[in-house]
Amino acid sequence: MAGRAVSAVQVQQRLTRSWSTLHYRMEYSGYLSNHLLHGVVALFDLGASEEKIEDFVESYSTKLEEVEFNHEDVTQPGARAKLLQGSKLTLEGSWALLGQRDNFDGLLALYAVEVEELGIDGAVKKHLPGLVGGLAGALLHSIIQLGYAYHIGGGRLVAEGLAYMHYAYLLFDEPEKLNGEELCEKKKFSREEALHLVRTLKGHEVLLGEMRRKLQSKPLIDLEIGGIQKRLSTMSGDAERGSSVAFKLIWGMIDSYDLSKMDGVFAIDLALWLYMMIEHNDFVILHAVTSAWALQQVERLLEPKDRERSWKVWLHVSLSAFVTNEAKDVRTSDVCNRRLEDQLPSINPWNRIVARTLSLADGGLLEGDLVHTYKLVQVAHNHAENSETAFLTAEERDFITRESALKAISLEFGPL
Repeated sequence: MAGRAVSAVQVQQRLTRSWSTLHYRMEYSGYLSNHLLHGVVALFDLGASEEKIEDFVESYSTKLEEVEFNHEDVTQPGARAKLLQGSKLTLEGSWALLGQRDNFDGLLALYAVEVEELGIDGAVKKHLPGLVGGLAGALLHSIIQLGYAYHIGGGRLVAEGLAYMHYAYLLFDEPEKLNGEELCEKKKFSREEALHLVRTLKGHEVLLGEMRRKLQSKPLIDLEIGGIQKRLSTMSGDAERGSSVAFKLIWGMIDSYDLSKMDGVFAIDLALWLYMMIEHNDFVILHAVTSAWALQQVERLLEPKDRERSWKVWLHVSLSAFVTNEAKDVRTSDVCNRRLEDQLPSINPWNRIVARTLSLADGGLLEGDLVHTYKLVQVAHNHAENSETAFLTAEERDFITRESALKAISLEFGPL
């Protein structure tokens, strides 16, 4: 690529010193998530030059809310101690803030201490099991923030991700089972089963009825968040926002499958397949793709039981998002049911796809509006390197990843 190359360490340092919550708030306009870190990391992974990354930051940051000029860095010992002592906030007491969207700086200070004392891996390993049940928070952007931060590295950035998961937590966790409730025999989550599940959930009258009922009820009717987040909340396990009927119905479907071996490769396969099963460029399912990649970055830090639980939560959220988005143009047959060996040679190779992606702004599009496109292409490009058979075969993955990337750069996002 033209322009100066940049290293991972340089990107991490710029993100920490100039582009973190030290300068820009984690949310803007009340509830929209700051995507600056995700966009920078995605561009870096795609091989963008330093100038290209800076152009993106300059454009995207105009949307964000800047922090006050004299704002203290609460990840530093002096300011951190002052804040925590003044507010009397402790790790134990912080659970009262779970999902309350309050006191982000206090949470950041707490997690900065944990990262400093335990290291990045130690802090994530300790705290992610307690937070992963709420990864739906801020339309999956909390786990996206953590995963992208972990991928590029940096203590402050990871502390921001943990704090955001705490701050935006939205309950979709696996419900506790009573004795004898476990199904004796579970089904394999095959492509045929996935296709059947998608057909079952598309336009599901009971689920959509519950969604509409909760949207017209307090507290959601008065809540000042976006429509996509409101709709997803209705499917959650939150006692006030969610429908217990909808939550249990989708959970029951998920729990009928053996997901004990599910991992990031399988989940990204599934998410990209679903993205391609919808004919329009679906903004919501795009987030299922990028959140699966984000969770994959940290899954190795989870114990086997928590890893399985985390992927069940992710699947529950993704299917709930699919239902509430009410896609009308879902394909009736498996998108991979075609002679791929005949089609693959005619699909653009990755070097051409990446070059087209990085030149989108040259055609008049604003850098700041391309962040989701950059992330989808980055995830698809990274995922294409996997050769194992999971939800897709290697040949199917080659087809799905390239076609997904081309779809993202060729079509505008569908109805929001």
